[in-house]
Amino acid sequence: MNSFSFTKIIVTMILIFSFGVAQSEKVRRFSKEWKKRGPEKSWNSTEHEYFYKWRDDIRKKRALSDDQILRRQKAIINGNKITTEIWNYGSISSPGNRVTDIIWEGLGYGYEFGPFIGAEVEVPAQSHQDAFIKTDSLGNPVLDSDGNPVWAARVISDGLVSLGGEISPDGKTFYGWEPLAYNNQGVPYGDPNSSRIPTSNDIDRDGDGKPDSWPEGWYNPNLKRYVWPGALRQGSSNSDLESFFVVDDRSNREFKYYPFSDDSTRMGLGIEIECRYYQWSNPLAEDVIFLIYKVTNKSEKDLNEVVFGMWGDPHIGGPSNWQDDLSYFDRDLNMVYAWDEDGKSDVAGRKPGYFGYIFLESPGDPYDGKDNDGDGMVDESRNNGLDDDGDWDVNKHDLGVDGLPNTGDFGENDGSPTAGDPFDIRQPGEPNFEWTDLDESDMIGLTSFAAPDFGGNNRISKDDFIYTSYMNPGQFDALNSDIAGDNIFLYGSGKFMLKAGEARRFSIALLVGDSYDDLTLNAKTARQIYETNYQFAKPPEKPNLTVVPGDQKVTLFWDDIAESSYDPISEEYDFEGYVIYRSTDPSFLDQQNITDINGSRFLFEPLKTATGGWAKWDLINDYQGPSDIPYTGRGISYHLGNNTGLVHSFIDSNNIMNGQRYFYAIAAYDHGTKIMNIGPSESSKTITLNPETNEIFLDINTASVIPRNPSAGYRSGSWEMIDSVAFIDHVAGSGTGTFDLELLDPRALEDTNTFQITFKTNPTRYSIEDLKPIIENRVIKKDVYLTLMKNRINAENVIVTLDGNTMENGKDYNFFADAGQMVVSSDLTSSIKDGDQISISYTYFPLWDSKLLDLEESNPVIDGLKLYAKEDPLRLNEDKTKWQIGSNANYRISVKPYNSNPDNMRASDYEIRWFGDIADTSALGAATAPFQIWDVTPGRLPTKKDFAVLDYEIRNGTWDINEEVVLLEPGVGLNISWQISIRPAENTQTIEHAPGDIFYIATDRPFDENDIYKYKTYASKIDAEKATSELDEIRVVPNPYVVTNILEPLDRQNPRDRGPRRIYFDKLPASCKIKIYTVTGELVKEINHESAFDNGQEFWDLTTKDNFPIAYGIYIYHVDAGKLGEKIGRLAIIK
Repeated sequence: MNSFSFTKIIVTMILIFSFGVAQSEKVRRFSKEWKKRGPEKSWNSTEHEYFYKWRDDIRKKRALSDDQILRRQKAIINGNKITTEIWNYGSISSPGNRVTDIIWEGLGYGYEFGPFIGAEVEVPAQSHQDAFIKTDSLGNPVLDSDGNPVWAARVISDGLVSLGGEISPDGKTFYGWEPLAYNNQGVPYGDPNSSRIPTSNDIDRDGDGKPDSWPEGWYNPNLKRYVWPGALRQGSSNSDLESFFVVDDRSNREFKYYPFSDDSTRMGLGIEIECRYYQWSNPLAEDVIFLIYKVTNKSEKDLNEVVFGMWGDPHIGGPSNWQDDLSYFDRDLNMVYAWDEDGKSDVAGRKPGYFGYIFLESPGDPYDGKDNDGDGMVDESRNNGLDDDGDWDVNKHDLGVDGLPNTGDFGENDGSPTAGDPFDIRQPGEPNFEWTDLDESDMIGLTSFAAPDFGGNNRISKDDFIYTSYMNPGQFDALNSDIAGDNIFLYGSGKFMLKAGEARRFSIALLVGDSYDDLTLNAKTARQIYETNYQFAKPPEKPNLTVVPGDQKVTLFWDDIAESSYDPISEEYDFEGYVIYRSTDPSFLDQQNITDINGSRFLFEPLKTATGGWAKWDLINDYQGPSDIPYTGRGISYHLGNNTGLVHSFIDSNNIMNGQRYFYAIAAYDHGTKIMNIGPSESSKTITLNPETNEIFLDINTASVIPRNPSAGYRSGSWEMIDSVAFIDHVAGSGTGTFDLELLDPRALEDTNTFQITFKTNPTRYSIEDLKPIIENRVIKKDVYLTLMKNRINAENVIVTLDGNTMENGKDYNFFADAGQMVVSSDLTSSIKDGDQISISYTYFPLWDSKLLDLEESNPVIDGLKLYAKEDPLRLNEDKTKWQIGSNANYRISVKPYNSNPDNMRASDYEIRWFGDIADTSALGAATAPFQIWDVTPGRLPTKKDFAVLDYEIRNGTWDINEEVVLLEPGVGLNISWQISIRPAENTQTIEHAPGDIFYIATDRPFDENDIYKYKTYASKIDAEKATSELDEIRVVPNPYVVTNILEPLDRQNPRDRGPRRIYFDKLPASCKIKIYTVTGELVKEINHESAFDNGQEFWDLTTKDNFPIAYGIYIYHVDAGKLGEKIGRLAIIK
């Protein structure tokens, strides 16, 4: 044996022996060694909290030394039936997490999952216990240029926490991945001021125009807004919910390997990983999370023997149910799955399902001269600048580097494919080229799988052991399908070279199903989605939902944004209808009652209306009933509706119980595309419940509501009325159409607020302006478009002030009224500086250019009211065309357009005013007449009309009975409008005209640009006198309370627990104090009730003022409403 081999063996044995002794020693709880060994599954919550606080303190110190390192962020994602915690250092779930641990149908399935990267790198001699001397293919040592042996180490970089993760011997540095705020080119990845990972569905809560978790740098100046950095196109996610973060391994200082020659502080392998997680709510994909990792070698050195891997530790049935898992690996599907041996979970009576991972995409090897993936192409690559598979289409895909049409960006319409910028996630490139093309990679596939026991040497910190024991190509271990235990999953794909600056991608799908068959169907769907480059069925846009609680009813209304949705997959406008779901469970799982042919619960049942039908409305067209495109492998189709026609509001009164919390969702669905075999798809119904805090986050199409009685003395608001009829004042114009108002949300009515309706023509359309100014105080960011809360702004009413001084449009700022945006750009000589706070006052049009003129109900609800319009066509109004009251004559007068040609009608009302003598002369000829004809159209100044007497009866130069008159209109040539025939009375004696008689000619007239209408609203309020009279109606529900109450909420932090007890006081005044006493007069609890005018409820959790549960018995309650009065009553508690 030569000297270097002997030295290596001795060093290695000493280090391993020392490590083994240290591992076997029992350490004191909360000591440094205890913390270094990391979380154990037997730890309690206090121990986990102590560990994480210690770890986070170390991480914060590291981040302070490098502003490129982002703070630790997490998100709870539930874009479908799977809810889980994710962290921006790579972990999915985490040790100690008992409430968001990959939850599916109320049970947890994962302890911790996360990716890792391994490679073989050169290190100084004997610099690590795992260092070894490199040998060639014959087993001889590799020597450097000086004749010395070359030492190497197998390095694994990861972000895992399980079994302590990776930490320095002194306990001062964690070697795990670091989340990045931005890259070396300054491209942002996350917001350092946010505690949340960026998600595609995040919203702007603080009014700065930016979704709260997104970084500032995701602003797109071409689109003038913040946009999501989609992998295929800017501003769009492939999925219903996407999360995004980036990590690197700069803090992995375990090995003396320096990937960057000019920066010795950045160690590890020099890799960066872009992480994207996708979820779809489509029934076919609702049990899947897709995990897509793009790994880039950012260093100056090539990496050899690279392996991409995935670590996973399931616990089927809950965090306390990890000891009896069985597992198996399906080579045909590339899927590992696990199930519970005894079919029991952490929740009594609830059987756990099957949990699995399927490997979808592996790294490509473009250097081995082989067709690794069997697609007929050799060494295809996403980095070679070639459209290897020839599927880029100049007519469809020449969109430019942002992947969006009509933005005029680099590469758009240049006739050749444009690749994405490898350093900028905001520039993904054109479709079907390089990184946007799935097929341009010579994938090597899954090369290894193992499922060893959790713990012992099987910890990610033992780099060499994990790499050499489980990551060898061709090694697929037999799993424990017969012997239950606690196993980890280790996927591997390698080994290959990753050259400096190059990137590879690998993708995995996390799956859950209620049976093995259900799981495999989900796996096949996941592969189908992957093989279509994640271009899965795209549902219509989500409607914006508002709910209004009432007494044993809930009113819902929504907008029509979904109806103009374009499906980029089918390339058509395929919206079909709306469906409402209701549940007492935020996941709506109790409504997933429609099973497939396998017996698996698959589709959700819509809300039943009070009459027994579904709350589902669809277009009247060729699509109805069960779709003719069944779900693949499920033997069931989506029901498209019954051609009911669309509605945009609904009152739910079907078994609604006051005091019960209900969750609602309004989903828009499409009809699918037969030619592409894409079935119907409906928008997601996402309600994010954070079980750690019981906090609920609602999506725009979901709502949470508790029906209730209003406060005592409540009077609903309304609009201005005259004789119990809505008064809409016709301020100007001559249209005769009508309007109606429907009150849907009394809470939203503002007091004495005025709205103005104006019109445009060709075609006729109308807008409503809210005349109450909105004032926003906003901070200016130079050259960044500021988006106001409202758009469609009346530019004439915009006032911008800085420190009380009025700013000038075009000089100090540029304003874009239709978009509701303004910008202070650098090319202006503006008095507004970067960071200045300005005040913006404006009025806006909540309804713009509506063409709904036949009482359609699709107008949006504005401050609680919906407007219905009915336009009249131009025609003679025969009912109103008659002798006026007080006239004596009874001539039979008929009116029609000249020569019965409708084109000759004019939109005017007229009076034929009779006199005792000659009053006017024909404008054609010289015939005289004892009347004048006046245009008396409402909204115009009265004008005398020219007319011509058709003097053909007697021809005596004057008008005679039975002779006709035609009205003459101004203009070039002869313009005749109405033809008036005046004949004797029929079947009665004719009474001659007398001075002062008037015959009125009325028309129905369409709206035109001169028409202006106004209406005024009045807010809801509390009537003090009425409130006093209603105090006797105060009551307790239920009373008596017997053991439990159907209204009591579940404890979502502890599913085994029954949840808190509670009752509620009903019909309370808006402000009062409730005191509960024992029958002996001892004060038990005092509750201060302060509520909105529409809420007369106050809940009590049946605890004392010291937070102890109360005893059973009779209690006295006293409600003190101040000047309104008081109420004393009794309640009974039977436990």
